[in-house]
Amino acid sequence: MMCKRSLSNRVSMCSDPECCRQRSGYTIIELLMVVGVISILIALVLPAVQSARNSARQVQCLNNMRNVGLGLIQATDAADRFPACGYYGDGTPGTVGSFRSWVVEILPYIDQATLYNQWNFEKHYLDPLNAPLGETHLPVLTCADDISVVPGQGNLSYVVNSGVGFSALIAGIHDCPIGPASGKLDLNGNGITCNSSTEGDGTPSDREMFFQMGLFFNETWKGEVRARRHHTMAGLTDGASNTMMISENIRTGYDPTRSQSNWASPNPYLTSFYIGYPCLNGTCSEGNVDYNLANSGSSAINAGIDQPEGSSPFPKSLHYGGVNVGYCDGHFQFLSEKIDGKVYAALASPQGGALEGTLLAQ
Repeated sequence: MMCKRSLSNRVSMCSDPECCRQRSGYTIIELLMVVGVISILIALVLPAVQSARNSARQVQCLNNMRNVGLGLIQATDAADRFPACGYYGDGTPGTVGSFRSWVVEILPYIDQATLYNQWNFEKHYLDPLNAPLGETHLPVLTCADDISVVPGQGNLSYVVNSGVGFSALIAGIHDCPIGPASGKLDLNGNGITCNSSTEGDGTPSDREMFFQMGLFFNETWKGEVRARRHHTMAGLTDGASNTMMISENIRTGYDPTRSQSNWASPNPYLTSFYIGYPCLNGTCSEGNVDYNLANSGSSAINAGIDQPEGSSPFPKSLHYGGVNVGYCDGHFQFLSEKIDGKVYAALASPQGGALEGTLLAQ
């Protein structure tokens, strides 16, 4: 039966009631097919969009690190030495306190000369004169993938290479090498660890080997000088292009549960990254040296992503498969989280060649 359509009013007229039940449109099957096609397209496109966004964040993160790293190099050139990762008082009257981090030293070189000029270097970073400055949010100090960044706070996503540990009156110990998770370091493997600022512990000493295996160190500020340890560009005997300077740690910087945590804090867990201690049983004696430990367990690259701020001082990011790293010659690249431990330790050591002839030879 055919439906007759009026040309005057374009209204369909049916000569049979059955015709009137006919209408245009999609069937249920057709609708399901369309929905299925759209779902497939979304499934194909969304990962690509997400990947593009991740790549863009990683590039932005690397660009910020490049600016910070170049600021470090400029500060080093100006002072003819690398800055300390953190400055502490030495315990004598008038010098008690945590003074500042390496970030304060590079402020003029990351377009923050005004903040630098306002900083009172006679006061520690929590002093009322300095505290508001350290709480300033500086976008260049953060990575776009750092989920711990809190708007308007003194966030930090980048940390400097401090090798196997730290020193300088940390935990009441005078300038003796200490590991983030291993106590005093017996790097020369003779069973004796450092006990004071002057006492020796063998040749080469733990202090000497400690210096050869890291780039940035805590130093004392003013008063009686007990800890002055720093590298220069000329002293990088392994080569500037072979020595890591800066990396990422999204578990550093501001923590709302710890008012003292921001980019100005000299706390070594907030300023630096470390390799895992490459020795078993706390001593680097015969049979105990294993460089595989440098990138393993809780000390491995990208381990401890879910740890609280300031509790896991090892490189970590949310980039898939590794972290961004900057070197002392000013080049920056992605470092695989699966890097061989011995290679990783060698990249952290500015004078690794000096370890030849010891059990820690690289």
